[in-house]
Amino acid sequence: MKQKTISIIILSILAACTSPKKENIKTDPNTTSDPNSKRAELIGKWVQPIPGQENEKQGIELRDNGIAVSINMHTLLYEQWKVSHDTLFLWSRTVGVAQPSASSDIDTLLIQKLDHKSLTVVSLIGDQKNNLAQTYNKEK
Repeated sequence: MKQKTISIIILSILAACTSPKKENIKTDPNTTSDPNSKRAELIGKWVQPIPGQENEKQGIELRDNGIAVSINMHTLLYEQWKVSHDTLFLWSRTVGVAQPSASSDIDTLLIQKLDHKSLTVVSLIGDQKNNLAQTYNKEK
């Protein structure tokens, strides 16, 4: 049931995304409207300090073939990814001692900022008033 609800939410978000008319588009030299360019810019390792262990990093690796891999997160395992306009979709499963079986999920993240060295996202699922922006740095 949860998977069906998540699928409906994602389809609703995608249906709501429409391209603006060309005369309303403002060009910014730091952004691009080409979705393939955004996808190419997302490929790589994105990390942030682990809260309470600032010398250690955690994050995600987004590979060219659509595979996503967790970095230094052993209970949250990313599996695949996709980008559509300004939305990043991350498929994951949670495993751990407290859970008898793994649960699957799709994180839906609004890309607030993306450049060659940083990525800032906000979750579109859950209580959006309490969703804080997460910033990741691109690892070389």
